[in-house]
Amino acid sequence: MRIVALLLLAVLLAACGDGDGAAENGGTQAAPTPGGEATAQPEPTAERDTAREATAKSEFTSASAGNGHTCGALKDGTVLCWGDDKHGQATPPEGEFDSISAGEDYTCGTLRNGSVLCWGDDEHGQATPPKGEFASVSAGWDHTCGALRDGSVLCWGDGGLGQARPPEGKFASVSVGQLHTCGVKTDGAMLCWGYDGQGQATPPEGEFAYVSAGQRHNCGVRTDNAVLCWGDDFDGQATPQDGEFVSVTAGFNHTCGALRNGSVLCWGDDDFGKATPPEGEFASVSAGGAHTCGVRADGSVACWGYDERGEATPP
Repeated sequence: MRIVALLLLAVLLAACGDGDGAAENGGTQAAPTPGGEATAQPEPTAERDTAREATAKSEFTSASAGNGHTCGALKDGTVLCWGDDKHGQATPPEGEFDSISAGEDYTCGTLRNGSVLCWGDDEHGQATPPKGEFASVSAGWDHTCGALRDGSVLCWGDGGLGQARPPEGKFASVSVGQLHTCGVKTDGAMLCWGYDGQGQATPPEGEFAYVSAGQRHNCGVRTDNAVLCWGDDFDGQATPQDGEFVSVTAGFNHTCGALRNGSVLCWGDDDFGKATPPEGEFASVSAGGAHTCGVRADGSVACWGYDERGEATPP
């Protein structure tokens, strides 16, 4: 028995020696998992390092925060997405995109030829766009709207409360909420349609340059760069801060805006820190369900807030 034990010990020692040698010669090393087991981790390669550097140097022109995922359009027209992908909402198709809009469980984008492509959940037809030459598109919960290059608006998806039935007229932009939609007409007037239970479809008078529809509230930038909000204000999401804004974004129950000086201000519910932006200069900002993302002046993306599904961890 003593001889057998000694032989077994010799075999084990030899195996350990071989493993160390393999690691030293560029093999794989074992890393502990949360459960205490070891899994093989590949050594870095030149290809991986190059890809990582290329992603780090990517310049985003825009980023859109959805419910649990985020997508961004790069300078070369490609799209990158991250976060929840259970419906394919974070797996973009190929193509050269001008803009991108992330909804609840789906995403839409305008191609450089003016057509719209959508991917992800399509239970209500919200990801099946009509043909047309679009200037912009806005993805919501179960319906989508886009402003055509001729100024008219087309909507598709769930329209049970009138949210997908736009009025006639020429629009400069359109933004989709949960059960309502708002648009800025070419003369600066604001129009909203759909569910109005919290006053979200009853906009104030005035001349607007921009609008963003949230779950049950909206905020718009007036031509004097002040922000006005209306609708549900339970968490203070419709009580804007003072400042000279260039854009505003309404999320689930919080709102953020980009100021002229490049900083970002947020208000409303701050669970998970989604209304506490980092310092720095931003070109644009987008509020999602429980997270927020912004494109910095250098073209990189920063996100903050809830990150359980990786929606606040950009590539």
